[in-house]
Amino acid sequence: MTHEELSHHFRATRCLVTGGAGFIGSNLTRRLLACGARVTVLDNFVTGKRENLAAADSLTVVEGDLCSLPELPEIVSQSDYVFHLAAQVGNIKSIKDPEADVRTNVLGSVRLFHTCKSTAVKKVVYSSSSAIFGESAEIPIDEERPRTPESFYALSKLAGEQYALLSQSLWGLPAVCLRYFNVFGLPMENNEYTGVISIFFHRLQADEPLVIFGDGNQCRDFIYVSDVAQANLLAAKRGKPGRVYNIGSGKATTILQLAETMIELTGSDSEIVFADFRAGEVRKSLADVRRAKAELGFAPEFEIRRGLAAIWEKIRRSASA
Repeated sequence: MTHEELSHHFRATRCLVTGGAGFIGSNLTRRLLACGARVTVLDNFVTGKRENLAAADSLTVVEGDLCSLPELPEIVSQSDYVFHLAAQVGNIKSIKDPEADVRTNVLGSVRLFHTCKSTAVKKVVYSSSSAIFGESAEIPIDEERPRTPESFYALSKLAGEQYALLSQSLWGLPAVCLRYFNVFGLPMENNEYTGVISIFFHRLQADEPLVIFGDGNQCRDFIYVSDVAQANLLAAKRGKPGRVYNIGSGKATTILQLAETMIELTGSDSEIVFADFRAGEVRKSLADVRRAKAELGFAPEFEIRRGLAAIWEKIRRSASA
């Protein structure tokens, strides 16, 4: 399905994006607005930022918490599609504060799903994570691979999936789940929970060395954020209720390859240094995306180098503005 066909489908639709001021959510919001949709963003702005959202006549921003927002039923009742991205993200953070993790990622999700029950919502797209798989013995990882979460965050995302799928079975909720692998792009965040690409770009800008934990041979499946936004639209249009889809590039990149590519693209003199391997870090992660390609028509457009180049060009433009 082309961008034009998707744009035509979502034109004049009413879409709710929870967590819509966050990294992935803001990219999805912009994509929906570009399609001509009327979008309501619901965000508590703990990690999401208002500056990630450009003002638009067809955009409504609501600040609030999914667990307690009194107007949630009214907002949902006026929505054709619900994209649920609101979450507390971070494996380490979830281990430090599991109660906050479960409140946001499980209780918030349950309230949203229950609120969507018996409404005219055409599709609920739930954003999950490849973290639910834990350390997999073999790659690539398909959707049926055993789930062995190794943090409360991963467990809470798996619980959200199960609630979405059981809501479909018990209530007929038209829910679809997307399991994201390593998403990268703009806007980048700079904190202890951000992805390695964001960390490396911030270090390259500061002429600091790129620190690799372990030997650098651990591999990841990096997927550009605009491809993830496209996957959400495809899931809303074509996804089968009760179905789960891996969303990744389907290509593996080692952390050492990533560091070398980023140094080359930026022309930096930063060195690569190695530190002790971190306990609990997954060694290999690679998505099997055949189901998403076959059923959704998902076809990532940005391979890793193109995505990195696009980010660096925007960083350079911002620095010279």
